[in-house]
Amino acid sequence: MKIVDEYFIKKAEKVSFVQLKRGAKINVDNYTIDDKIPLPIITDTLVEEIKEGSLQEELQMAHIVDGIIYILGIDKDFRYKEEYKNILYNYNSKIENYILYRGLGLAEKERLEEASIVFRALVNLNPKNVEGLFNYALSLEDIGKKYIDMDNKDKGEAFLLEATNLMETILDIEENFPLAYYKLGYYYKYFQQFQKSKLIWEKYLKLDEDPERLNEIREELHLIEDDANYEVGINYLTIGQYERALEKLMPLSYKYEEWWNIFYLVGLAYKGLGEYEEAIDFFYKALDLGGTDVNIYNELGICLYLVGNIKEAISIFGQGINQNNKDYWIIFNRGLAYLKLGIMDKAKKDIEKAYKLNPNDDIVKDHYEKIKGIFKR
Repeated sequence: MKIVDEYFIKKAEKVSFVQLKRGAKINVDNYTIDDKIPLPIITDTLVEEIKEGSLQEELQMAHIVDGIIYILGIDKDFRYKEEYKNILYNYNSKIENYILYRGLGLAEKERLEEASIVFRALVNLNPKNVEGLFNYALSLEDIGKKYIDMDNKDKGEAFLLEATNLMETILDIEENFPLAYYKLGYYYKYFQQFQKSKLIWEKYLKLDEDPERLNEIREELHLIEDDANYEVGINYLTIGQYERALEKLMPLSYKYEEWWNIFYLVGLAYKGLGEYEEAIDFFYKALDLGGTDVNIYNELGICLYLVGNIKEAISIFGQGINQNNKDYWIIFNRGLAYLKLGIMDKAKKDIEKAYKLNPNDDIVKDHYEKIKGIFKR
């Protein structure tokens, strides 16, 4: 949000302010503008009027309105925001329609930066204007894509994230707005939130009537199906629903036989179910496919330990430590394996090293104190 705000506020140099003469007033229907309120005018307009000698005692209200729209578009918290809103609504009770129409016109002419300011002003004026929210989100998407194309991914994604938030806001206001679902699916897909993308697009299919868009989204749903199942499988693992995790992940292991991470995750599910022999097979497969993550070695070593193959567990823990000798947990687990075999000096060395790497882990600390006590006897 900060990046987006800064982008717009930097355009403040394009607006100037004029002050009414002392004691002067302008009546706009039921609202009176007094001399305390600075009136914004787009600088180019002001310069043109000065050149033409047309800057009269009475300012043209249309130019003030344009300036107000501009300032509300670049600075959502401008000091005189409430006064400016009163001016706009008293000038034209249908001012929101006017602003929307103007923004759409600018977008059609591909004057996208100007359009984004106008749509932002509309949203600032009325945060529940659904058409304003939608078109402002689209303009942010365009800006975001340009930054990403210029290899400024972080900045581009800030705009896409804000566009996502706006589309979600639309659905809070009007839950049957099909194009918000349509766009949100793509935003979620971009941010690799495949399950959210799947769910939102499935809702979209029930709302829209455009055959071309509907076919497009059906194809997209097919493309992200495996990614969505992968994401759901991980979520099930996280909450300990291991059987459901297997239901989502096992079919992927048949389909993507070269993905070591799929086999690792299936191994975790079997380990969670207490089926250690099955888990061992999948962890070994993950290593055979080129997986080098220290967690594979750690989980495989734990399963080997649990089935009583302590020496092989120590060997696997050692291979993992060679990959990452700063991971305190795998070092600690090898220490426990040495302890199980009664190889006390090596157990002490590993447990002490694990404690030095993370003295705040209560389990490690407890074993460290115990093994210190053993060697003091």
